[in-house]
Amino acid sequence: MRLSSTQARKMLFAAILFICALSSKKILIYNEEMIVACCFIGFIIFSRKSLGKTFKVTLDGRIQAIQEELQQFLNPNEVVLLESNEQQRLLRISLRICGTVVESLPMARCVPKCEKKKKK
Repeated sequence: MRLSSTQARKMLFAAILFICALSSKKILIYNEEMIVACCFIGFIIFSRKSLGKTFKVTLDGRIQAIQEELQQFLNPNEVVLLESNEQQRLLRISLRICGTVVESLPMARCVPKCEKKKKK
């Protein structure tokens, strides 16, 4: 919601009158915290009006850079995941082959000994 110049002036004038009324009735007491808070609010308003576009461009650029870094970080993880899945698949195949070889080993060792004993 954008205020026109006259509306902004009216609101500023009303705010000043409101602050003066609160001060005169001792409702609004000016201590260090209140002065710092008013200065901070004034700084935020000034920054938004004068540097709003600059902040927006800077933050948009930073958002873009973070998104690119995130994409670069995610892609290697996907590659590592695919490589890991492939290694697991190859390991399963190797274990099946090793299991078959190990199962057949005692038979292969036993057969020649048995045949030698039979020949005697």
